[in-house]
Amino acid sequence: MSEQSSGPMVRDLGGLLRWRAEHDPDGVTYAFLDGFADRRNWNEQPLTNRELERRSRAVAARIQRHAGPGDRVLVLNQPGPDYVVGIFGSLLAGTVVVPAYPPEATKLNRGLERVRAIVADAAPRCVLVDELAGVSGSSLRDAVAGVEWIVSSSVPPEWADAWTEPGTDPEDLAALQYTSGSTGQPKGVMLSHRNLLENLRAGRDAYGIAGRMNGVFWIPPYHDMGLIGGIMMALYCGGRAHLMAPFAFLRDPLRWVSAMSRYQGYVSAAPNFGYEMAARAAEADRDAVRGLDLSHWRVAISGAEPVHAATLERFARAFAPAGFRRDAFYPSFGLAENTLVVAAQPGGASLARLDPAELECHRVREAVADGAARTIVGCGPSADPGQRVEIVDPVRRMPVPSGTVGEIWVSGPSVAQGYWGKEKETEFVFRSSLATGQGPFLRTGDLGFAGPDGLFVTGRVKDLIVLHGRNHYPHDLERTAEEAHPAVRSGRCVAFSVGGDRGEELVLALEAAGRIAPEQRRAIAAAVRERVGEHHSVAVREVVLVPRGGIRRTSSGKLQRSAVRAAYLSGEYSPEDRARAAYEAPRDEIEQAVADAWSRVLEIERVGLRDRFFELGGDSLKAARLLADLDGRLGYRLTLADLATVHTVAECAALLRSTAHAPRRGSVDIQVDLG
Repeated sequence: MSEQSSGPMVRDLGGLLRWRAEHDPDGVTYAFLDGFADRRNWNEQPLTNRELERRSRAVAARIQRHAGPGDRVLVLNQPGPDYVVGIFGSLLAGTVVVPAYPPEATKLNRGLERVRAIVADAAPRCVLVDELAGVSGSSLRDAVAGVEWIVSSSVPPEWADAWTEPGTDPEDLAALQYTSGSTGQPKGVMLSHRNLLENLRAGRDAYGIAGRMNGVFWIPPYHDMGLIGGIMMALYCGGRAHLMAPFAFLRDPLRWVSAMSRYQGYVSAAPNFGYEMAARAAEADRDAVRGLDLSHWRVAISGAEPVHAATLERFARAFAPAGFRRDAFYPSFGLAENTLVVAAQPGGASLARLDPAELECHRVREAVADGAARTIVGCGPSADPGQRVEIVDPVRRMPVPSGTVGEIWVSGPSVAQGYWGKEKETEFVFRSSLATGQGPFLRTGDLGFAGPDGLFVTGRVKDLIVLHGRNHYPHDLERTAEEAHPAVRSGRCVAFSVGGDRGEELVLALEAAGRIAPEQRRAIAAAVRERVGEHHSVAVREVVLVPRGGIRRTSSGKLQRSAVRAAYLSGEYSPEDRARAAYEAPRDEIEQAVADAWSRVLEIERVGLRDRFFELGGDSLKAARLLADLDGRLGYRLTLADLATVHTVAECAALLRSTAHAPRRGSVDIQVDLG
């Protein structure tokens, strides 16, 4: 069979790289984009398949001095060539790769705690870093004994000759993909080489990208959508993946679409918020869209978080003048526990306009013409004919009748092996059976229904909150809110998400101790916004103080989050009083420039000297946009680490004065956690 129809005939991911290097040694599967001067000019670093294989083999030999088959290798390089080399070097060594992002000690990203937790769980034998990551990673060394730290770029190419074939089998573990959420209890999804190859085949066929995986990808390489759907898929399908660091996109989303235009990209992928950010950037600068050619973009995958119809429409409308066609969209559903993709909807969006009250009762009913409606984007049929997708009543463990919402269960070759070191959770999530005895099935934890065009995802069985592609466990957010102000009652705070114009938004409902005056209510809400923003990099849509007893609990004392959410949506709670402190005008040109920048980014008409970023709805994505605004309009080159040290317009202006327009280079940019 040809590669076009069957794919490379290999048994493992290391073999895939060697196959590509043997059959197309001078071909370029990966080119790395950096040094963006503007939207039209950047540096490109191509890496031939021969170079990639030899560098990866050298790193593999270096790993083999300290680790054997089945040992774990943590990859902490910055996104770029060394990250890709580290991934394939670990696989060629026969070890289990653990992709993560380099930690940063800033308030805008708690990566350090997350990496510590991953290290404690995975117990790696080696950690791959580069010079910058090695500096921030050094604070981990005291807590990690017996680990070899390897600076990837310092491994000489000659080491490739010392590599030995590890004899990898398809059933051997290839990777631990850690899911996002609680930093204290990470869960490593165990992916075998067979899991990865089967899901790559399914994705290739579902998206129709055999031999033409040409595109631009900014999703982080430590996220399953970036690693498997971008990096590994390009090597499997054939084509050229142009990779840019996530922060390059966040600084200016139009860099992504400009690169797609220049390279005549056929395929790319992003979470919903990525398309939203690019559409908003295009609307703000319509001249930038002129001259782009997106007519070659035929596969625009949207996944990793709920897909919103309004975002797809907005993006298609914004880039229609550049030749983008709305039928290029492929709304998709997937999860790390199924390696990546489960279902994909080709040819644009399939929409269901449903009665929200009926949907809350798990009934699928079309909304009346002028009535309230919730629009759900279909995610299409199963991506793999050899995969079974069932909609199941999770209590009765039976398939639900047509027109009913249930939990999505999946069985097939892409289902992972379980959670690393967590047998009890593995048994429940990965080895469930229907009441008829059929199984095993993966319980996705997602709710949905089967429509005429395939799968429609409506929410979560549990309370996991997904904001901008990042997973947040409610108890993490609730604990932070309770610590924000002494008047918040312990154990009486509920976090949940609600749909907004730009996707899911966070609401916090809480009880306060004693009688609270209006001024104190505003102080509590402000403190909660500030602390949650600083610790979790998310904006809070509303902080609701409910009457005593308003936070519902079960007889056993468990929070009834769904009941509190329903009460909020029904208007049972009084809305938050969002009155701000008295306006204090900027005193000079720099303070006015900062206030204007905040106003543009936060979309607030007037911002005063003492206004605080997170209280006004700021988050890490808006912080990145603020940096781009200050750079592009005023020439101030800051990093998110700089911005993390300031809270108000006055403090930000003082920081700008201290920089005196001096360029800031060499700093590590923020990493993006996408779930």
